[in-house]
Amino acid sequence: MLKRGLALLLALVMLTSVASAVQATTPEGERYDVSAWAQKDVAEAWKIGLHKSNTYTDYRKPVPRGLFGADASRLVALAFGGDYDAYINYKEIQCQIKDQPCGKTVAEELGLLKGREDGNMDYDTAITRQEAAVVLARAYRSYCDEIHDDAEPLSYADNGKIADWAKTDVQLMTHLGIMNGVGENKFDPQGSYTLEQCLVTLVRLYNNTCKGKPTVKNDFFALTPRQVAVSQAYMPTNYLCSAENDQTFAIAYNMGTGHRGPIDVKVFVVDAKGTCKGYRNAIKDSYNIYWGEGENGQSDAHIEKIWLSDDGSKVYYQSTVKEDVYPYYPNGTYGKLLFAKGVYTVTLDVATGKQTYTRADLT
Repeated sequence: MLKRGLALLLALVMLTSVASAVQATTPEGERYDVSAWAQKDVAEAWKIGLHKSNTYTDYRKPVPRGLFGADASRLVALAFGGDYDAYINYKEIQCQIKDQPCGKTVAEELGLLKGREDGNMDYDTAITRQEAAVVLARAYRSYCDEIHDDAEPLSYADNGKIADWAKTDVQLMTHLGIMNGVGENKFDPQGSYTLEQCLVTLVRLYNNTCKGKPTVKNDFFALTPRQVAVSQAYMPTNYLCSAENDQTFAIAYNMGTGHRGPIDVKVFVVDAKGTCKGYRNAIKDSYNIYWGEGENGQSDAHIEKIWLSDDGSKVYYQSTVKEDVYPYYPNGTYGKLLFAKGVYTVTLDVATGKQTYTRADLT
């Protein structure tokens, strides 16, 4: 009876606080709107690594299935003592190098997120409350094997509307105090689940069942120190080429976002100590558009090939410039020649970051 009263009180607080939204800031400085009642737990989710997406600016909106699955996977990674971001980034780099899709998401690999009745994963559609309870329960069971025979039978007024496949998990999450009703003693199984509710319940699950407890022995997220170091170089943009030996890893990306402006082409280098640094292509490309003075106003040339010295102390990459490159000015005039057309081979010193280049004529 006491549990039911507390659940009702919490539901009333949540409902009356919906209009009481505040603006908060992520660790990266991005602003978002969140209900006052959820602000503390959402900030905690960011702090402990349960959430790292800057895609959404209003946390009171429904959370997509894919994002909920990813954040639940972050909870499992914490329980396993793993690094979710390093695992994801290293996996993505390997897929880029092999030029193939990465396939299943981490949430699918862990068994947290499965297809709906028609088999469709529906990553981008909003997750329902009963689906959220199932994902939370699966995450919990992945790192905890406690039996809860003392769980009270479900007594929600709309208990009959909860799908048979979700009832056990709704019961478990209710018993653990992770999820509660929405008022009038209803669970609202088909109702939407907001991003802030997602993070509040994940923080509850972490604090109540994971925090301060021994790390579960599971090597799902296991990476070697070298793989963790390489993961730092991942960029979710246009992969160009890469090279690796025992000492050095180098990968080139076209950083263009599709917006009007100069295009950066970068080489990210991971040295033998595991330090990752990024460098813009020293060779520039030709555009009859004025984007500003100096290097920031000039697009970088494409990198078509990259390789390493045997000892890993040097990174070499090649860019072909098909037309002479001049700086372009707003009045339609050109400055002095920057790069004559030709094939450029750049040598990047890994220790100092210094870049030098040679040129050969086009053939």
